[in-house]
Amino acid sequence: MLAVATFTDPRKTSLSTERERALLVKHGELVDALGKGGFDVLDVNEKLGKVESFHNGGNFGIESKDEVVEASKIINSKDVSGVIIGLWHWTESNLVTLLAKEVNRPLLLYADDDMSWAGTTCITSVGASLWESALNHHAVHHTRIKGDVEKVKAWGRAAEAVSKLSRKSILLWGAPYTLGMEHLMDDLPGLKRMVGDFVMVDQYVLVRKAEWILSEEPARVDGFYDWLKEKTGVKFDGRMLTPEVLRRQIALYLAAKDIYGEYGDVSAVSIKCQPELSEVYGTTACLIPAFFPFNLDAEGKKEIIPATCEGDVKGTVSSALLFYLSGKPPLFGDIKYVNDDLVLIANCGASSLYYARLSENPEENLGATLIQGQCQGKSGGALTYRTPPAQFTVARLVRRAGKYYLLYFLGEGVEIGEGIERALKWGKQWPHTAIRNPLDGETFISAMGSNHLSLVPGDYRKELEFVARLWGIRAVNLGDEGEVRSFLEGYP
Repeated sequence: MLAVATFTDPRKTSLSTERERALLVKHGELVDALGKGGFDVLDVNEKLGKVESFHNGGNFGIESKDEVVEASKIINSKDVSGVIIGLWHWTESNLVTLLAKEVNRPLLLYADDDMSWAGTTCITSVGASLWESALNHHAVHHTRIKGDVEKVKAWGRAAEAVSKLSRKSILLWGAPYTLGMEHLMDDLPGLKRMVGDFVMVDQYVLVRKAEWILSEEPARVDGFYDWLKEKTGVKFDGRMLTPEVLRRQIALYLAAKDIYGEYGDVSAVSIKCQPELSEVYGTTACLIPAFFPFNLDAEGKKEIIPATCEGDVKGTVSSALLFYLSGKPPLFGDIKYVNDDLVLIANCGASSLYYARLSENPEENLGATLIQGQCQGKSGGALTYRTPPAQFTVARLVRRAGKYYLLYFLGEGVEIGEGIERALKWGKQWPHTAIRNPLDGETFISAMGSNHLSLVPGDYRKELEFVARLWGIRAVNLGDEGEVRSFLEGYP
C-alpha cells in the first residue's frame, strides 16, 4: 500500500481558494493514476476529512502540526510501504520533517510540472530540510520526482518490493559456502536491513522427509512421476537417470515443498545440494529450482517461490527482489560463458521452467522441457530447455570489501542456434539462456561480483535504481560504461 499526503501553505495568502482547488484536483489525479496502476492507495487527506474542509471553505492540504500527527497515526495504522508527499505548492518544511520522523517510511516528494504554482520551490526546500535534519534513513534517502507519474509508479513498485523483502524470511537448506566459494557467504545480521530474517535448516531434514514420502506416500510420488512423463520429455539412460532416481528427485522436491509450508512468510529458498545431496545422498535436487519458481506441478496450481542453488544468499535476495518487482518467476543461473557479444547463463541442472517458452500457459513450458541424465553428481536428471529471445532485466546484489552494490542491466535475448549448440559440451543438458553482452567480455568479467545472475522478463531498471536508493547502496548499470568505469576504478 502507498500513502499519498498533500501539504499546503498554512499562511493566510491570496489565491488560497484557487490554490486549494488546484491541490484537490492534482492530489485526486495522482491517487486515481496510482489506483489504475494496480496500487492499493491510502488517501491521507481524504481520511483527515480535508475534502469536506475544502468544500466548507477551509484548506485541502495538510497545514498544521496537529494534522501531521493525525496523518502519521493514520499511516502507521495501515500496512504502508511508502509515502508520497504532494508538494504542488509551498508548505513549511518542518511539517513534512515531522511526518518523516513520525512514520519512518520511504518518502517520495512529488509535484507536477505546473509553472502556475511553487512546486519546484517546495520540493527543493523540503528535500534540503530532510537532508539537513537527517532524522532517519528514509529522510536522508528520500526521492524527488517532478511531473512523471510513470516514474512515481516505478518508485512505488520498488518501495513495495523492499517492504515485502524486509518482512519475510529467506529459507536456506544447507548453509554456504558451497564448493569453497567465499562470495556465497555474507553478513547475515547486516543484511537484515534488507531482509526480514534467515531460516537455516540442514539438508538432512529434506533427506529424512524424502525417504518418509517414498516409504509412506508412494502413490503421491507415482502420481507426480506419471504426470512428468505425460507433460515433459523424459529420457532415461540406465545410469544417471533411471525411474528410481527420478522418483527420488520427486520425493526431495515434495519434501522441500512440505517443509517450506511450515515456515510461514518466506520470500525465497536456496538449496545447497553439493556435495551432501548430489554426492553423499547420491541424487541432485534439481526439481526444487525447476518447480519452486513455477506456477504448476502435479498437485495443481501453486504459488511462485524464487529458488536458487548452492546456498547463494545474495543471489536469493536478487531473485526475490526481481520477483516482487515484476510478479514473474525469476531465473537463476551461472555465467557459463562470456565474450564481447554474448553472456550465456546456465544453471547446473535446472532453472525455473517458465523460461522454456516464456509462456503464461505452464503446460507449454513443460512441453518444451526434456528431463535427461546429469553430467555431475552420482545420479539425477537435469531439466533441459533453451530460453527463447526476449527483453530481460538482469540483476545481482554483490559485496566488495564489506560494501554492497546492486549490479543490473537490460539484456536482449539471443536465439540459441546451431552455432551455440554445437559449441556446448560440459552441461549441455542444462537449461541455457543467452543475452547480448552490454559490455566487452573483459570488462563484464571484471565487473562481476559473482558467477551467478538472476533475471526476469521486462524492463525494471528504474525500479532497481530506486531500490538501491531505498537500501542506501550504490546501483551500477552495466549498460552504462561510465558507471562501470567508476565502479571498477573507485574504492568501496
